[in-house]
Amino acid sequence: MQPGDLVRNKNSESGELGLFMGIRAFKHNSPSNPGAEDYVCGEVYWYERAGKYSVGTIQLNLIEVIDESK
Repeated sequence: MQPGDLVRNKNSESGELGLFMGIRAFKHNSPSNPGAEDYVCGEVYWYERAGKYSVGTIQLNLIEVIDESK
């Protein structure tokens, strides 16, 4: 998956489409759960969403590439 790819949300009943923007890393820093690991997810611009929620993060296994950017 590369920035610019058209992706589909596999968890969406409507087949929501978006533009893959890249990978976002989150550092674990919770003292209440010291064994937790850092994690990464995809950052996607969702076409059908409006306003400030049009860009969001999603687990990489929940999106699939529909059309690769050239």
